Amino acid sequence: MNRYQRSEYEVAADKTYVQLQTLEVRVDSAAHIVGLGTTSFTFDPSDETLSVVEAWVQQPDGTRLEVPPGNIFTRPSAAAQTTPGFVGTQTTTIEFPGLRVGSIVHSKFRHEAKTPDMFGFNVAFRLGLAASTRLEVQIRSPESLPLFYGARGAFVTRETRSEGMRIVETSIDVGAAPQAEPQMVSPFDVGPVFAATTLGGSEEMGALYAAGSADRTQVTPEIAALARSIVGTAQGRDAARAIYDWVAEHIRYVAVFLDRTDGMVPHPAATVLRNGYGDCKDHVALMQALLAAVGIPSLPALVDWSDSMAPLPTWSSATINHVMIYLPDFDLYANPTSPFAAFGVLDATLADKPVIIASQTGEVRRTPPRTAASNHYRATATLSVEADGLVRGATTILVSPDSDPTVRQLLESKPSAEIVRTSLMATPEGGFGDLKATNPRDLSRPVRIEGQWTSPHGVIVSTPSVFMGVPQGLDVRPNGDLRQYLVESGKRAFPFIVGPRDYSLTSQVTLPPGSVIQRLPPSVDVRNSAGHVRSHYEATPGGFTATRHVVLDRNVYLPEQYPDLERLIYAVLDDRRGIIVFRPGP
Repeated sequence: MNRYQRSEYEVAADKTYVQLQTLEVRVDSAAHIVGLGTTSFTFDPSDETLSVVEAWVQQPDGTRLEVPPGNIFTRPSAAAQTTPGFVGTQTTTIEFPGLRVGSIVHSKFRHEAKTPDMFGFNVAFRLGLAASTRLEVQIRSPESLPLFYGARGAFVTRETRSEGMRIVETSIDVGAAPQAEPQMVSPFDVGPVFAATTLGGSEEMGALYAAGSADRTQVTPEIAALARSIVGTAQGRDAARAIYDWVAEHIRYVAVFLDRTDGMVPHPAATVLRNGYGDCKDHVALMQALLAAVGIPSLPALVDWSDSMAPLPTWSSATINHVMIYLPDFDLYANPTSPFAAFGVLDATLADKPVIIASQTGEVRRTPPRTAASNHYRATATLSVEADGLVRGATTILVSPDSDPTVRQLLESKPSAEIVRTSLMATPEGGFGDLKATNPRDLSRPVRIEGQWTSPHGVIVSTPSVFMGVPQGLDVRPNGDLRQYLVESGKRAFPFIVGPRDYSLTSQVTLPPGSVIQRLPPSVDVRNSAGHVRSHYEATPGGFTATRHVVLDRNVYLPEQYPDLERLIYAVLDDRRGIIVFRPGP
């Protein structure tokens, strides 16, 4: 085994615990030396202690180098450095000396949690597609303390009892591991998992979070005045949207994740407003206070915001890492952490997922799925091919709210001319241009883009006939390149994330005066369980019109659905290579 890890937990009746974590890793190549040169552990000194029990390097000849005290240091964590005074966690780092291929790095930490976590005791070990790994876990807890656990994969687990203590031990040896696949769900969904918790269920998690955060959403006079100024005369859903838009635009997100080292309780809404930044919990707390000020009820919603789509083998706080807001009056979820997501829009990694409503009793629900109908992208291009082969184009793009977070972020992050140039660089004809767009920060309006561009030498002029494809032109579609979902073998082993979509592109092409069309590509109409692809070409006075339409109707495709999706993708790619033949005029 190249990697060995052992984690031992001594859990007290009040759910505090002491952890011993041992890690040994063999350096099996020169490329791994940099990555294995350090190891670290983050903790909160306000209620946790951390010490290094052992740290050494065993060389290939068997000699052991003890890590000197000067190579072990504790500093503010990355989160604490970016948000001073907001997060107080620290990170202890070990620097290993003298690494070479064949060395073994060894570390052992002692970590003590002196106060119970909001959600009690929770651990989760997710190996993903790790290879050549041995993992051992031991949990000792009083028999009187409820403990639930579950495993997926080849874990070997046993439970014993001795002198009033319950001892749960599990281990796994992983040899070779399968290769990851493009756009697959999280490797943690398909690899071995062991999880344990003292929680009695997911509903308890929601109730605990509601109790812990209840006093953080107080409506201060400042918050009340701000809410009234934001809302104006709007009421109901329009008022809620105005508050959401304000929070998303004015409160900066800091990446502090939902775990015990960064605190499970949001900061008071007034503090978040004063600072102008916060993590997901803080965005929700402030939005709750603003909504309450205008009489709109809301609740926190706990969810996992990642490409993990499969549940753990037992309920656990490890199943959540993010907080959204739920508005029961409208049965609507919103994610104010994202400054580019319109009100009520959930991206592909938040849609159709278990969600825990944080109320007095807690409730487990599911976020709404994304649909192709609501996730549409409409592009209309007017193109002219000149006698020397230059192509001039004008494109108008309309993007639905479900699609537009990615497009909004692109428009915000890059100059317009660069967006057009980068888009055209991916086409056979290339070119240069510029665009105008609606304000990407204005979440109350769908995105509209109008671009103009030219492609010098966009068409190769020849006699007696010209052979050309339809110039692709400006295209800012999220996940526009369908090739990223293809695999060489033609088979997939794991589910993969695509996202439902309804994309259409209509190109009206004018040819040089007097040109005669000799051939247009055949129409395409492919429909199967994965979606629908259509294209149609029609001669018009002075040129032709090409219409292309792609509908993919699933957020996550299963491996057995890949052949149908592959057929659709190749239908799109083959159609893009269709050739138009025309004879130039005099």
